[in-house]
Amino acid sequence: MKPALKRFLLIDDDALNNLLTKMILKKSFKNVLIHDFTVPEDGLGYIKSEPSHNPLDGKTTLFLDINMPTLSGWEFLKALELFDTSIKERYNTYMLSSSINLNDINLAKEHPYVKGFIEKPLNKTSLSKIF
Repeated sequence: MKPALKRFLLIDDDALNNLLTKMILKKSFKNVLIHDFTVPEDGLGYIKSEPSHNPLDGKTTLFLDINMPTLSGWEFLKALELFDTSIKERYNTYMLSSSINLNDINLAKEHPYVKGFIEKPLNKTSLSKIF
């Protein structure tokens, strides 16, 4: 029997970080589907095109950077809040950031759509806390 498909969506303007995150995810899980966007607006468009990208058989884990030039992670979340609830509930969102700003970490802990704050780079220890 095939292991359950794990879906991931990466929103980070740093293509190298997306590549490293994809490598960690592929090494950590047998059956993964990963989409990544370096332009946050493109990521929002992808999410909005629901439900074709995210079937109801499981949630997608969204790793969202905080500091991006065109749209910050916080602005991304504000835009996501306007989406239909049926779309928003298909995602488990984690802030994946190199920010050491305590305000960012506390905002992530308090935000209703954010499950947690993970310091870059993503590693197997961080993943084991999530899964």
